[in-house]
Amino acid sequence: MTRAPNPSIMIWFFALLVSAGLVACGGGGGGSTPAATSPGGGAATASNPTPPATPAPDAVTTTPGTGQPAVGQNALATNPPPTPAQAPTARDAARFLTQASFGLTGEAQVQALVSQGYERWLWDQFQTPAASHLDYLQSQKPREINKDNPQGRISEEMSYEAMWRQWLEGQDQLRGRMSWALLQIFVISNVAPDIRPLAMSSYMDMLNRNAFGNYRQLLEEVTLHPAMGYYLNMLESEKEDAKTGTSPNENYAREVLQLFSIGLYQLNMDCTRKLDAGKPISTYGEPEIKGFAKAFSGWSYGSLDNKNNKLFHDHNDEDDANWLVPMKAWAAYHSPGEKLLLNGQKLAAGGTPEQDMKAALDAIFNHPNVPPFISRQLIQRLVTSNPSPAYVQRVAQVFANSGSGVRGDLKAVVRAVLLDVEARDVAKAADPTFGKQREPVIRMANLLRATQAKSQDGTNRIQYLDSADEGLGQSPLLAPSVFNFYSPFYTPPGAAAQRGLVAPEFQITTEISVVGSLNFFSRLINDQGYGSDKSKVKMDLTTWEAAATNRDALLDKVNTVLFAGGMSPTTRATMAKAIDRIDVKDKNRRVKAALMLTAVAPDFVIQK
Repeated sequence: MTRAPNPSIMIWFFALLVSAGLVACGGGGGGSTPAATSPGGGAATASNPTPPATPAPDAVTTTPGTGQPAVGQNALATNPPPTPAQAPTARDAARFLTQASFGLTGEAQVQALVSQGYERWLWDQFQTPAASHLDYLQSQKPREINKDNPQGRISEEMSYEAMWRQWLEGQDQLRGRMSWALLQIFVISNVAPDIRPLAMSSYMDMLNRNAFGNYRQLLEEVTLHPAMGYYLNMLESEKEDAKTGTSPNENYAREVLQLFSIGLYQLNMDCTRKLDAGKPISTYGEPEIKGFAKAFSGWSYGSLDNKNNKLFHDHNDEDDANWLVPMKAWAAYHSPGEKLLLNGQKLAAGGTPEQDMKAALDAIFNHPNVPPFISRQLIQRLVTSNPSPAYVQRVAQVFANSGSGVRGDLKAVVRAVLLDVEARDVAKAADPTFGKQREPVIRMANLLRATQAKSQDGTNRIQYLDSADEGLGQSPLLAPSVFNFYSPFYTPPGAAAQRGLVAPEFQITTEISVVGSLNFFSRLINDQGYGSDKSKVKMDLTTWEAAATNRDALLDKVNTVLFAGGMSPTTRATMAKAIDRIDVKDKNRRVKAALMLTAVAPDFVIQK
């Protein structure tokens, strides 16, 4: 039975649309979004450059004319940076932690960041080792011991749990946010479901390992990971055969270009489209896709003996070892001919699989679209859906050259994303075109971290949240396709489309998902956690209840920890009225009322 949308729910849904004034880069695929424009209204070109940066907020010292933090004793240095001369404000410290982590755990986190400054926090995060998803799987294997599996068994649910364990309990919060952002670019999904748990979790370990590394290395490790090889059919893709009419599989070649690196159209450094006679210029066509498919042919499982040609196809997919090491080349199955790449570049006939693969990835990595295409998406995932062209250009310039002559340094890039003048200017919170919807799983993580939620047995059995009707309409590692849960170019119909704005997360925000998520968060808060028995991820409301007898103290805590200091007067008044109706002695109900109203408040759902 389908629920009829409650009018108040639809008012809330409309409020979200209005609040999410989110200008699109026209480089990628998926959807028919208008080309981005420069602030002057026309498509940005070499003769219509993006404007210089506005002055940076006091907390961040910038290099003149760039809007980027000054190079010196900063988060990229070998030694920890010094305490800043001027500390961040508490409001912006809370905003920063909202952008750079899976949520605040309390006011003490804000005060610690005010004391140490952004650069030291980033430096500490860059030094924090990555959580191991594979280690979690191995630790949980004994729970599946039975007569059929006397040594235990690894299940797909454990891979999902490992994601949430890192998000909720991991010290590597920024690395976790980066790997989640990268997973939404370099998508694999078990929605079929047929990707092995070890494949999913070793893929996540690979993304975590490369989150602060170099994009070129990341691109190669993604390309050769068996999970990606299986998902997009590069695994066992073989050379053309005129007799049978077969040719190398084109899936990975197509998606690595369209989604993972350069997009469909040539871009300026600010991610606006280059135009020829008013029309966008394609980055590649079918001949280039075929060329890359040939360059990527001849790879199978890395655990096998590639001197035995029979093993290229004839092997056991259930062998765990196959999913834990990069794919390996079989020269006999590699396309031997000439291969067309980008911008007219050709690979001569006779190259080995390894040589052709590396040359193909180098061609992608050095394409001028990569810095703006990837930079914009990272900004979208962490800070705002509609970064100005100037913001994108500043970050893209860091991608192109970290300041040390390095292209693709993701550590420098994420620092540039988070410390840019637009990210740190608290006044931007009043700009209706600034901000992003907190996607459903991030909202859940924010609430669970804010309440120090943990399970008794340490498992975090959070799984299968992808139902829009009963869950969140989103669940890690279960994207509906290689195009992720939503497109970075998605524009809701109506006013947003007319203004040329994008709002990616609204692609999974429907009447059904709004009702479903309201019911989901209502259950989560009323049950004071997720799950059951010893594996229930239980909220600890102790510190919240300590503030509950004083309504204003409780609201101040909610405002800092969950709203990053941005609670509107309207929301505060609504919460105050609801809390005042509850007996002052019933601290638990007063806290739950505040949390439930938080979950549905537009100024919480829209991150500013």
